[in-house]
Amino acid sequence: MTKIMSYLAAVICAFAFAATVLADEAAPAATAPAATSQAKHTKTSLMGGAVVSVDAAAKQFVVKSSEGKMDNVTFDVNDGANIRKTGKDIALTDLAAGDKVMVAFKHKGDKRIATSIRVRAPKAAPAAPAAPAAQ
Repeated sequence: MTKIMSYLAAVICAFAFAATVLADEAAPAATAPAATSQAKHTKTSLMGGAVVSVDAAAKQFVVKSSEGKMDNVTFDVNDGANIRKTGKDIALTDLAAGDKVMVAFKHKGDKRIATSIRVRAPKAAPAAPAAPAAQ
């Protein structure tokens, strides 16, 4: 009788231990995708290019990549986005087609949310050669 009780106690302990281990393994697996997706949404990316169009009413603008790796990319702009040109804050309405920009943005689902937009100053036109002095 003691052998049967010993075996029964060993089997019960084995099942209890296995259930505890399986429960501990299942919990991280269930939370891992959420943690991964959170990290994906908080990562900031950079893209440089030229502004193609601006839709201030929709709070969006489109940029053509300077590297040519991507087609036109649409960015959404929240009220807290930092937009600067030559060291001064500007509004989204001050962006114009052709402006060279560097955009810091975050992915949120299928959207790209611009957090910082830096407009590069246009390159200065080369100076005209000086006329020779009359003698």
